[in-house]
Amino acid sequence: MQKREVHLRADFRYGPDDATLWPQPWVQQYCHLGAVLRRPGDSDDPLSIMWWNPTRDDFKTFDGGLVDGLGELSRAKFSSFQTMTTSLENRLEDYKKTTSKPNQLLSSLVKAMHDACHRLDSLKTTYSEMRFGVTEFQRYYLGARGCLDYLELYKPRMDGEKPPAETVANCVGAFTNVARVAQDFHTAGLPVWLFRPSNLWDTPVQSNILDIVTPVKPVNTLWISQNDPPFPVVYRGPATHPDRHAAIHIYSREWLVFKDPFAESSNG
Repeated sequence: MQKREVHLRADFRYGPDDATLWPQPWVQQYCHLGAVLRRPGDSDDPLSIMWWNPTRDDFKTFDGGLVDGLGELSRAKFSSFQTMTTSLENRLEDYKKTTSKPNQLLSSLVKAMHDACHRLDSLKTTYSEMRFGVTEFQRYYLGARGCLDYLELYKPRMDGEKPPAETVANCVGAFTNVARVAQDFHTAGLPVWLFRPSNLWDTPVQSNILDIVTPVKPVNTLWISQNDPPFPVVYRGPATHPDRHAAIHIYSREWLVFKDPFAESSNG
């Protein structure tokens, strides 16, 4: 919840700042992030590919296998991505028929997912650029699906339009210090952690504590190490500011920029 320096790690993901890997502090502008799906426990689940990390065996080169040569993601893996993209886009079209007011964030996430998928299909890149493209697509897919799930499943429960949940969804959830948000997430069936000052436990207020556990540290479950060479820091500031998530989106949309052939060279 304190000041963060956000950057890609060695696995081309954002470590504890990645909403597809770790619960994030709740912010109004990105309230759907708590509905992002968690990685399935079953590796045979088709959704598990959205946390899959490609290797060089998944990179098909076009110049005899040179390390820095151009290539593409294997057709088998891309086909799985394309199938899930089409399914989610079809679901979005069905959702649009039920509402007269489009959700701009959802539309932008689906568009970004579509673009990322198309680049994996048609753009020949280096191995590192392919890895970036894969994790970029996975992040957009999970974000778009989480946003659609939030609008279709969880928000109606929060608003009293549907009955409260009876089970907890397999989603990443969120941290919050706002009691109402914790209530909304509980009603929706989303995981939530409510922060309160420790001195409140010394008051006469009764609390139902089922168990005391040791928090899981990101360093024990996520890739934290720097890439070589390191990726740039895309955001410095509070973890609770919406600009943190916006910075990841902006960097993702602008990262692949080739040398400008019309720019003046340093030699004049």
